[in-house]
Amino acid sequence: MRTFKKDLTGEALLSSVLETAARIKNSDDTIYIVKHIERMCVEAFAAEWAIVWFKDSENELFYSETVNRSKKTTIPTDRGLIGKSYKKKKSILFKQAIEESHYDESVDNILDVQQKDIIFYPICADQVCSESDVVAILQISNHVKDIQQFTYADLNKLGAIQTHISPVLIMLQNGTLDTNNQNHSPQHFNDEIEETIQRLTIEKERAEHAMASSTRFLAEVAHEIRTPMNAVMGFLELLQIDETNEDKKLYLDTAIKSGTMMVALVNDLLDFAKIEQGMMELESLVFNPIEEYTSMGPLFSSRMKKNDLHFHTFIDPNMPTKIKTDPHRVKQILSNLIGNAVKFTPKGGRIVLDVVFDPKKQEILFSVQDSGKGIAKNKQKEIFEAFKQEKSSTSREYGGTGLGLSISQKLANLYGSKLKVESTEGKGSRFYFSMPLEDKIIDGAMKYDVSMFDKVNIALIFKESCKSTCDVLEKYFDAFGMDSSKVEIFDAWEKIDTSKITHIFCGKDSLDKKAVQEMLDKGITVTIMKADIFKNYKEGLKGNIHELPCAFGADKLYKVIFGRDLLREMSESGDKRDIALVVDDNSINIQFLKAVLERLGVSINAAADGKLAVEAYEKAMNAGTPYGIIFMDEHMPVMTGLEATQKILEIEKEKGYAHTPIIGLSGDSTEEHRNKSIQAGMDDSVTKPVHVKVISDILEKFLDMK
Repeated sequence: MRTFKKDLTGEALLSSVLETAARIKNSDDTIYIVKHIERMCVEAFAAEWAIVWFKDSENELFYSETVNRSKKTTIPTDRGLIGKSYKKKKSILFKQAIEESHYDESVDNILDVQQKDIIFYPICADQVCSESDVVAILQISNHVKDIQQFTYADLNKLGAIQTHISPVLIMLQNGTLDTNNQNHSPQHFNDEIEETIQRLTIEKERAEHAMASSTRFLAEVAHEIRTPMNAVMGFLELLQIDETNEDKKLYLDTAIKSGTMMVALVNDLLDFAKIEQGMMELESLVFNPIEEYTSMGPLFSSRMKKNDLHFHTFIDPNMPTKIKTDPHRVKQILSNLIGNAVKFTPKGGRIVLDVVFDPKKQEILFSVQDSGKGIAKNKQKEIFEAFKQEKSSTSREYGGTGLGLSISQKLANLYGSKLKVESTEGKGSRFYFSMPLEDKIIDGAMKYDVSMFDKVNIALIFKESCKSTCDVLEKYFDAFGMDSSKVEIFDAWEKIDTSKITHIFCGKDSLDKKAVQEMLDKGITVTIMKADIFKNYKEGLKGNIHELPCAFGADKLYKVIFGRDLLREMSESGDKRDIALVVDDNSINIQFLKAVLERLGVSINAAADGKLAVEAYEKAMNAGTPYGIIFMDEHMPVMTGLEATQKILEIEKEKGYAHTPIIGLSGDSTEEHRNKSIQAGMDDSVTKPVHVKVISDILEKFLDMK
């Protein structure tokens, strides 16, 4: 699972400072003390590196004793970004630091690492830099591949740290503790640290209480809002169904929209809070991306109809048929992007969802494009910040919290990607991001039988208003490997050469039922593309006639051409999955493990007791289809799990079979019981109720399913 690094705030931040203070107390080793302060900064800011640069009191130099322990490392104070911070005597955050004009590799990157963002924070003698000299500068950096970025809120966090570490750094300015100076002696240093620890302990307790109260408050408020809102929304929708008065229908529609916005606000705030606290993570599930992302079309079709928008989807049929990552967070991002597109696109406008696989980069590119109002160039960076919208009037005019894009950006970061935008005012916007697959591909792309298209010749009849549907169809035909010469575009029915054409696709604007029936009578398959999924355009027509919504997937297109189930063929063509034997006398336990294992990419067979398990094992081995793993309940009738395990091991030894991992399932959580199970021959034993994470770890360990 990929997660955000824990970004410390509140009591967690104070705990880190407190722990550091306790560690350096009673130490007279300058390097040891500074190293722990640097480590604390790395932890506090989820950073990769931190360096304390002391100001040389006699020369215009900064020096570090931790970059190279054998000697001081020095850099000039008047160069690079660090020099800029020193000159201004103020903390500065540089995002994408290497792109800054003042960036100097020789001073700003003394470690010769791949930095992305850098924070420079001056420490001053009297903690007020405008009125005193800088005695040290903290440099905190993250890695170019880090999924987390520094924010300006981090600068506020440094203020809290400075209060407690400035006295320490000031005392260490010369690099050593002076035993001859009463004001800078080890004892004086320890007294300062002891005072710091006492202050921190009090502050930490206050922060813990405040954090607990705010977390509890947020959870309770969310619950208190959601519960009545479910009832409010439900009854409003019931009232709207039977209402005939147009004014009342308008009032109800407004109330429903307001309720929807309120629920969305609660959900956004909870997601944002989870991300900010480092609690958001990606699951690791096996799924077919073609099937998963094709479902986005029907999901939004009714909303598009309600807003009088044209919605088109292209879900690349050449994607891998099985990958292992989190499908849900991508859909959350796409839902946010499509929802925004609907909000900002006027009636009659167009929205296109593209999901395309790049085999060279081994990534899936997701794109949502609209023909809406667009975003001003100078506002395109701001819209990804929390609670920010392009204009202050946007929230009043269109609704929303200003959190959707911020959450989507952070979710894209979890996948190792970045949400980007291309936009022109008055012409629309395109939001896009990628999902790197790297080692996440389980089964490659399906190989389509191109010879199937040899007997297929397709005619497309679409007017300009439906041209985008025509373009998507051509894109699918090309993805299937169909020769472009076998697809012709016509502007009139009478121009079609019925002796060659086998299939016709037409838009609703070019629909001529009389002409369609003539084509059907000649044995030609006709498919009507429709934006309104609820309207029946084929009524009264007889023959091989089909309807497809404009937001369709490759599976529907494949079916109207060949009458075959593409998704089933993909499943059958893929590599065979590992099969687990689940042995338990409780059918509910079997159903649970079946659901979990199949989500993790493993098929199952089941047995109700140890004797049946041994028989199933022997049968599988004789057929040459061994189980990848066995989950064995330890307490069963007829033959216990331990007895069945020993019997299977005897068969393995007698016939020279490769070992099949056997995992015990037991309600006994003691280490003594686990050791007893392993001594009996089991490879591991887990306690019921079994958590999904435990099963995932077991598969990763014994089936190498990473």
